[in-house]
Amino acid sequence: MLRRFRLLICLAALAAPVAAQAQDSPFAPLPPAQTAPPEPTTTSSSSTTDDGGLKGWQTTLIVLAGGILLLGIAWAIVTDARSVAPTGDEPETKAEAKARQEADLKRRKARNRAAAKRSRASRKKNRP
Repeated sequence: MLRRFRLLICLAALAAPVAAQAQDSPFAPLPPAQTAPPEPTTTSSSSTTDDGGLKGWQTTLIVLAGGILLLGIAWAIVTDARSVAPTGDEPETKAEAKARQEADLKRRKARNRAAAKRSRASRKKNRP
């Protein structure tokens, strides 16, 4: 529902063309050239205050916090990966794993065949 609403809003925004101020008619003559604005007078003040931006120690603190955050994320990823990774202590080889899978497949097929056989017998039994 929310997706449809978003899609409708996007389509409505694209469907309503925005008319540009200078493009009333493509065949109208060009507007006159703009004249250069007068140069503003500059006044210099002797007191300059730098109240914008960060101080050096604040920038360093932000960079250090970002680095610590990245190291924490990396540590969490590595420890989680190590906890679920195979250790290699299992003596099972590829051949043993394949044989185990094939035996499991044969067992499931036999079980399914037996179930199908019971179903057929039940259907035959209940025929008129």
